[in-house]
Amino acid sequence: MQVTAHRGFGDQHPENTVRAVRRASQFAGAVEIDARRCATGELVVCHWDDVAFVTDGTGEVDDLSASKLADLRVEESDAGVPLLTEALAAIPPSVGLNVEVKETGIVADLLAALSGVENDIVVSSLHPDPLWRTRMLDESMPLAFNFDVRPEANFRTAEALDCEYVNPHWTLCLATDLVDRAHDADMAVHAWPVGSRTLAWALVRRGVDGVIATQPL
Repeated sequence: MQVTAHRGFGDQHPENTVRAVRRASQFAGAVEIDARRCATGELVVCHWDDVAFVTDGTGEVDDLSASKLADLRVEESDAGVPLLTEALAAIPPSVGLNVEVKETGIVADLLAALSGVENDIVVSSLHPDPLWRTRMLDESMPLAFNFDVRPEANFRTAEALDCEYVNPHWTLCLATDLVDRAHDADMAVHAWPVGSRTLAWALVRRGVDGVIATQPL
């Protein structure tokens, strides 16, 4: 079973920071980070559109420059919001990489940034559009569709996108036949967010292929 560090094990480290992904890389087979664009055009790593949710600052990411984002403090640490390139450089090539696309319109720049990366890469999103765009620009890039509260519609979308992975909330794996259906469609299942070994064990018993964990397991 593959363990992917959700936001660089965001329950243990300041999420989506260089420090987080570097440390998580020592304990996980893959690291998941979030990509969006800031006001000065660079791609940065932040799950939230409003920095107030996770830093000592205020404002929308797309209204703040890369330098201002770097000067913020994520979760009361001394780490700021990094450039995507900085986060990528902190993850060893032997560790897998899951980049979640948080907004439309950044796919071409994201693929350009990933072009020289040696890690095994998966591009994921909660929204179909970035995955369609990724498929059009790079047919070989593995895709993962992050499910919301509409598993039936999500499953159909994942099939239409020819996704290699589906990433459902762990409750769907235990309460529905989603795992079996995904395997029948040749899609691997990585459940999220998993915060304990007990839950991970139950999901393995159910047949999931990996967990996206909030802390080391």
